[in-house]
Formats: sequence, structure tokens, C-alpha cells
Amino acid sequence: MSVEITAFKETLIVLTTAGVVIPLFKRLRVSPVLGFILVGVLVGPFGLGLSAAFAPWLEPILITDREAIEPIAEIGVALLMFMIGLELSFERLMTMRRMVFGLGGAQVAISALLIGFAALAFGASRETAIVL
Repeated sequence: MSVEITAFKETLIVLTTAGVVIPLFKRLRVSPVLGFILVGVLVGPFGLGLSAAFAPWLEPILITDREAIEPIAEIGVALLMFMIGLELSFERLMTMRRMVFGLGGAQVAISALLIGFAALAFGASRETAIVL
């Protein structure tokens, strides 16, 4: 029974980058979560994966098929949320409550207004701008 390596290419790329990113970012004293996000942007289908058509020699180390990586990405998002939950204790949240709830709420409100006004400027209806 012959198994092609291309069938597991995305999984191998994810596991290889995990094996490199976790020790490297622990040594740099940076959260590995940030490393995974950066690697996902770099090797993902909307990062350097778009350049695989122009540089075929990068194809083996890039993820170009969005549908093939989607199940792994969904598991990754769930694990990311779990890791953030482990790192953020209730006491830490209470000490940062002004930044999280005050500035975070202000950021959401200002962003919503700017997106709504931009939608109106680009010709969207008032209802669409409010939903956005």
C-alpha cells in the first residue's frame, strides 16, 4: 500500500512548525500563541501561500489548499481559545478591567462607527451600515 506524502502535507507543515515555534518562542520568552499566529499568516493560503504560483520551489513548505487546512484550522482556533483561557485568570482580568472593558469597549464602538460611515461612503444603505 503506497501512501503519498502530499496527502499529509498540511498536517506535516503544521506539526513541523509547532516543533520549531514552541521551543523558539519559549526561549525568547514570548507566548507560543503569537508564534502560531505568525506562522499561520506566513505559510497559510492567504500569506506566502499565494506566492507559490510564482515561486514553485516554495510549494513544499507552504499551504496552498484552503479546504485541506480548514479542519486543522478549526481545531487550532478551539485550542487557541483554550490557551488564552488558561493564561487569563480572574484576578488578572480584574486588575486589567479598565483596559479590557473601558478601552476595549471604546475600541469596539469607534470601530463600529468608522465601519458604518465607511459603508455609507461606499454606497451601502443605512440598514446595511448599521448592521456592519
